[in-house]
Amino acid sequence: MGAFLISELGDGITAVVVPLGVYAISDSVVALASTFLGRMLVGSLFAASGGAVADFMDRRRLLLASYVIRAVLVAALIPLSETHPVVFAVVGILVGAAGSFDNPAAESALRATYRHDLQALATARKTSKTVSQMVGPAVGGLLFGLGGLTLALSINVLTFVIAVVLLGAKRPVLSQDEVVGIEAASKIASYTGRLPPVVLMAFLSAAGASFLVGVATVLAIPYLAELPGAPDGAYGFALAAYSVGALTGLWLAGLGRWEKVRLKSILIFSAAAFGAITMLSVSIPRWEIFAAAWFIWGIAFGPEDVVSDSRVASVVTDQWLARVYAAWSILGKLGAAGAYVLVIALGDLDIQSGLLTIGLLYAVLTPILLALLPRESSGSGSG
Repeated sequence: MGAFLISELGDGITAVVVPLGVYAISDSVVALASTFLGRMLVGSLFAASGGAVADFMDRRRLLLASYVIRAVLVAALIPLSETHPVVFAVVGILVGAAGSFDNPAAESALRATYRHDLQALATARKTSKTVSQMVGPAVGGLLFGLGGLTLALSINVLTFVIAVVLLGAKRPVLSQDEVVGIEAASKIASYTGRLPPVVLMAFLSAAGASFLVGVATVLAIPYLAELPGAPDGAYGFALAAYSVGALTGLWLAGLGRWEKVRLKSILIFSAAAFGAITMLSVSIPRWEIFAAAWFIWGIAFGPEDVVSDSRVASVVTDQWLARVYAAWSILGKLGAAGAYVLVIALGDLDIQSGLLTIGLLYAVLTPILLALLPRESSGSGSG
């Protein structure tokens, strides 16, 4: 868990440097969206291969190798600096995508060894991911401001080195009772030739939510930049507001008892809420309203995130966990990629009207699609 968190902090540092750097050089929303799109598409390929490999080899060794390679890729960005912006963007896309390769291995390894309390693990894992997404970009921006690109990327390399050290430490040996318990838990809900309904629901919801977040994230940069009275750091403030809201939502979701609540009900409510919140963010052209809406969005995402994760992990056997989490990640990336393609295709649209329309359509159509999916079995609520 510690190594995974540190590596994600490293991802956050480069995640803020590359896209914002591309936008600063080009001053083009199309170039910015293209950078996001490239990272999503390459990341999907990496996730697919990483998920397949992680189910057939030692996941710890795979993680160690991945952290070393990512450290090398980040180090390669340093000499490129500002003299080769295109090459810098390409390598930056590879760095951002490389994290998708080892994510399935880490996610599946954690859940395969902590099946006795999947809700607690989901809460802890999602919380650490949110913290890394909040702290990583902030640290990257701070380091860049203090010492430029070289300092930021040098510290980034160090994060992956620390992750290697943490994961390379000697592992504790499980007792025989623990081994038996894990083996018994891994036989939960075998679905032959088809995906369990909760997995289908989680996949569809992830793709849809990623699409909406992708649209809002890209369009937020020019929207806030052109908004009268918005400070230079308005985009960062909005991201921070979302992160604080997400931590709050995850904490509240982790405390709740969801055994008797169907996942479909949670996802339908969340989809309607996400669409309404997107409309709220631009209902009044003030950056404070935008940031407040993203704070609420973060809170609303908590139950969906925790319950989906624990339900999916409870019905998937250990030998398929990495591939399921890889597919989950890929669908999320493809949803975001669809958002970037839409932004590129629309070009110079009116951002306020666009977000209002997209939010309304999402709030209406996504719940209908979720409602058409098969209902989960009564036993799936106990995951």
